[in-house]
Amino acid sequence: MTPPQTFALISLLIITAMVVATGLIQSSFYRQAIIDRESVLVRDFVDAFVLEQVMEGELNASDLQDYAQAQNRLNHTFVALDNLSGIVRTKVFNTADTIIWSDERHLIGTKLTRHKADLVRAMAGEVRAVFLTGDETFDAADPLPRGPLIEFYVPFSVKERGSKSGSVNGVLALYRSPQELTDTIRKGLFILWSACVVTGIILFAALYRLFRSVYYRQREAESQFTKLSTYHEQLVQIEKLSAMGQIVSEIAHQLNNPLVGVTNLAELAEREENNPTRTKELLAEIRNAGNHCRDFVQRMLRFNQVAHSEPHPTEVKALVNETITFITQSVDGHPVVTFEAPSEEVILDIDPVLMRHALFNLIHNATQAGPGTPVAVSLASVPLRGVPGWQLTVSDNGPGIKPDVAAKLFTPFFTTRSGGTGLGLSVAQQIVLQHGGHIHAENQPGGGALFIIWLPAQRHANEIKSPDRR
Repeated sequence: MTPPQTFALISLLIITAMVVATGLIQSSFYRQAIIDRESVLVRDFVDAFVLEQVMEGELNASDLQDYAQAQNRLNHTFVALDNLSGIVRTKVFNTADTIIWSDERHLIGTKLTRHKADLVRAMAGEVRAVFLTGDETFDAADPLPRGPLIEFYVPFSVKERGSKSGSVNGVLALYRSPQELTDTIRKGLFILWSACVVTGIILFAALYRLFRSVYYRQREAESQFTKLSTYHEQLVQIEKLSAMGQIVSEIAHQLNNPLVGVTNLAELAEREENNPTRTKELLAEIRNAGNHCRDFVQRMLRFNQVAHSEPHPTEVKALVNETITFITQSVDGHPVVTFEAPSEEVILDIDPVLMRHALFNLIHNATQAGPGTPVAVSLASVPLRGVPGWQLTVSDNGPGIKPDVAAKLFTPFFTTRSGGTGLGLSVAQQIVLQHGGHIHAENQPGGGALFIIWLPAQRHANEIKSPDRR
């Protein structure tokens, strides 16, 4: 079964059980309440009817003359009860539990009663009502009509002779056919059960409608969530493809610059065909450029190993000169790049391929920041927090770095240049961090920007963390 059908079945069973239980409890209460109310009405009638007519002595007359007078008075008083609707038997008990009057004359003077306990409680002032189903076995001396009856025990008070208030109790026992009362109870129970059934139907309909509404809304929400999840997966896939495209674009960009240099060098070699020495030098440059491209491609094939590097002792000044020579040959316009360094050799434990790539990106960006203006590269010994190290500085004569750009300068894919990929500076930063150094940028006082790479002089210093690292 579907969830709505299961809910409908379970809720129907629960509501049916509640309606039946409520109906039975209320039916019993309603029936007893009707009988008790009838008892009160009978008591009020008896009190009003008997109080002014019966005297104490008439309930306990002993001599024959007084007894005869008492019977005549009691007969005159209680015979009118026989005219009440549904009355089939009347008995009057005195405090000695003796029947002193009855519509059945042969019962007078006896103590015949079916419910002694109820009579005792009635003598104590409590109105009692006993519902007889008709299955009871009646005494042969007191024959009663077969069928349901209601037996009332109604206490009453009589006046003493010469007094103004009643003080002696007697009990009037009435046997009444419950037909009218049963009809009233039946009508009341019909209304009661109808109300319970209608209430149960309304409750069931309301709960089932509410459940269906919630259930189908939940199904719709789940369907929407599934669609959103699908759309999200598609967006993630699109973002991955976009990132992959940007990475491929950056790789193409990084390879294009040296390949342009290779083309330029090859053209120069063709023009210098009559100068074997110069041609040999140009071919050596082409071979170096080819080796650089090959090493870069191999390194990009292992791009997923971000922290991988192959450091070994490298003469930094020679690496810088090679990079400057290569960039002046590969960039259109042959920019002027100057290099200032100390006279002694500077040997650091670095990966020359990665470091050359990082320096190439910085110099290339500097030439684009200030087209036609010289770019200055310098190398100096600068300790950091007591740790010896070397600082490579690349300066340009461009417009400088705007404050809103400085915070996102090394963010991957962020660029201010049309056609840029935004990966050059982020790749350079990652390379420097792999060597235990740091890189930052700042504006020059006279204009232009400075990009500064700091590298530790000793390999153990690669644990030093840049202040800019997070």
